[in-house]
Amino acid sequence: MFAKNQWPLAAAVVVVLAVSGCSGAGEETGGGERPGATAGSATGAESAGHVLTVAELRELAFADGEVPNAPISPVRDPVADREKARSFPPVSDPSCQELLDLLEARDSSASVAQIFNWEKDLWGGESLLASYAGDGARRTFTGLRTALKTCKSYTGEGYVGEFTSEVTVQDAPRVGDDALSFRTASPMGDGTVMHREYVVVITGNAVAKFSKLEADRTAQFPRTLIERQVDRLTAAQRA
Repeated sequence: MFAKNQWPLAAAVVVVLAVSGCSGAGEETGGGERPGATAGSATGAESAGHVLTVAELRELAFADGEVPNAPISPVRDPVADREKARSFPPVSDPSCQELLDLLEARDSSASVAQIFNWEKDLWGGESLLASYAGDGARRTFTGLRTALKTCKSYTGEGYVGEFTSEVTVQDAPRVGDDALSFRTASPMGDGTVMHREYVVVITGNAVAKFSKLEADRTAQFPRTLIERQVDRLTAAQRA
C-alpha cells in the first residue's frame, strides 16, 4: 500500500501497520452517507466536472505552513512509492485483500499522497487524493463499501513477519457526496497495540483517503482538515 515507505518513524513498526491498517469491517454502511445517497448512486458523477490531473491534485494538497502544528507536509507520488516498495503475499481474507487494493487507488487517472508530521506526534498521518475518469470514483467507493461488509480481520505478512489486524466500522464525518470510516487494531510482538483510523470520502470524480496512526490508543484524523481538503476537491472540479 502506498503508505509503506512514507512514515517518518521506526521502519519496522510503521511498515507493518501501513500494511495491516488497510483493512475493513463487516457492517452494512460505515456511516457518513449523505441523505438521499446510496452506494450505487450517481450523485458524485452528476455533480463532478473535469477529471483532476496530478498537477492539479498537487496544487489542491496543503502547502507547507497551512496545517496547524505541521509546518512541513510533504507531497509524494504514490505510484513511485509502490514501485519501490517490497511486495508481499495476499492477506488471508479475499475481501480484505480487495479492500487493500482499492485503497491504493491503482485504477485512478491521477493521485498524490501527503504526509502530516505534527509536532509532538510520533506517528503522524497521511492522505491520498485520487481522481477517476467516467464512473471510476463511484465504482471504487462502492467496492470499498462492499468489502467492508465481510472484511472483519485478516492475517498477512509484513517486513517484520506475520501480523493480524482486527477491524471495526465506525460513523464517518458528513462530508463530500458520501463517506465511510473504519479502525484497525494490530498487536505487536512487544505487547503494543497499534491503532489506525481511516476515513474515505467521494466527491464528484475524486476519492480522498485520510488515515491516522497511534500506539495503545485510538487515533483520529483531524476532521477540520478532512473538510478543508474535500471542499478544495469539490470546488476545483466545478471551476
